[in-house]
Amino acid sequence: MTFRLSEGSGVPYWRQVRDELADRIRSGQLPPGSPLPSIRELAVETLVSVITVKKAYEELERANLVYSHQGRGTFVADHASVASREALVKEIAADLAGAVRRAREAGLTEEEIAGLWVGALRPA
Repeated sequence: MTFRLSEGSGVPYWRQVRDELADRIRSGQLPPGSPLPSIRELAVETLVSVITVKKAYEELERANLVYSHQGRGTFVADHASVASREALVKEIAADLAGAVRRAREAGLTEEEIAGLWVGALRPA
């Protein structure tokens, strides 16, 4: 399993690992029951600390995308695609709420915010 972490992206490594695995689960590249690399293996491969990978795995488990069996490893959950979509929708909702909050703090009116929203929905 190859990962490319971006040092200059500003996104913490644990989140990059979490997002990469979640994307692979969502796309079916990692189907239900698939084993994930051990925390140590993935830490060595990505050149990050064990703590960083452990945090990513904990976040995936919290989102019900994976489950762990002590001594056996971490595996993709049976209902991961449904849970993955739900987690993605929650994340997008939080991102949108943050954008609206930022726009209001910048002094934009609801009409201006709505205009930006409509513009963003139009194909490029």
